[in-house]
Amino acid sequence: MMLLILAAAAAAAPQTGELRTFRDWTVGCDNGLACGAIALLPENEDWDQWMTMSVSRGAGRGDTPAVTLQAIETQPAALIADGRPLAVRFEGHIDGYTVVADDPAAFIATLQSAQRLDARGSDGATIGRISLSGATAAMLYMDEQQRRVGTATALVRPGIESASAVPVPPALPIVTLSPAPGIEAPIAISAARIDALRRESGCTVEEVGGPDHHDAEAIAPGTTLVLLACGSGAYNVTYIPYIAEREGDAVAIRIAPFDSQWGLEDEELGRPTLINAGWDSEGRLLGEYSKGRGLGDCGRRAEYGWDGSRFRLVSQEDMDECRGSYHYIPTWNTQVERP
Repeated sequence: MMLLILAAAAAAAPQTGELRTFRDWTVGCDNGLACGAIALLPENEDWDQWMTMSVSRGAGRGDTPAVTLQAIETQPAALIADGRPLAVRFEGHIDGYTVVADDPAAFIATLQSAQRLDARGSDGATIGRISLSGATAAMLYMDEQQRRVGTATALVRPGIESASAVPVPPALPIVTLSPAPGIEAPIAISAARIDALRRESGCTVEEVGGPDHHDAEAIAPGTTLVLLACGSGAYNVTYIPYIAEREGDAVAIRIAPFDSQWGLEDEELGRPTLINAGWDSEGRLLGEYSKGRGLGDCGRRAEYGWDGSRFRLVSQEDMDECRGSYHYIPTWNTQVERP
């Protein structure tokens, strides 16, 4: 029986997607096979002359690719491929500018064949150059993951098969959050209890150098999340997550259980370690953001939801390459239900 329970737990653990890099493009897909590819800033180049761009696509048979110029200050007026203006227009949003092409298929084909792609402003000046080195391989990878190769929907190797040949994508897991705590205040935890937790977890200031603080948030009726700071670097603060619950007149505190590898797994100490963690009371999610470097152009972002017994991985996005993209690629998603 115990083996069956362990097998079921292992099967339920999230299997996040992995990223692949092809020259100047990084690509990956989530567990629902929604994929994204990003043009990075080229190595050994003056980055002031370059910009990033993404191509994303859902896994549905009728889903079409979306191309976005990422987070630029100047509104683009034209895209120039090998000296030839492309028939496109731009729609602004929080993440940048979506490129809307008169002929989407021809535009995607241009991204695969052109040697140079420049974005220009209304004054004709170049805003930035986009590397197309690796674009074809990245888009082919997306097609392969979504089983589109040989169908009319493929970006790189279309064929005669209709869209009906594309498999239905996997259903996203459902995460049902525990009821909201309402106006309930966090459980009060004494300074002496916090000091004891620090000693038990190896997080005293003498051991990790600070910071010497903790956060307590009511996350469900009778349940408080305690984030205990446990050391910091130049741009990352480490936290140990605890769950506090009332047991009669006493308060029981335990390491918070997770269904995943806890974000950044501390195998030596055998307990969860979260980076730059914080509780979003409105969305009722625990978030973390592990920066690969101070610029924030690489790392991992993740969110976890409390289901009443453990934290479930709700979403994750990654960027393995520290090459100028502040947009990360989703590698895990779920459907969140909030009672």
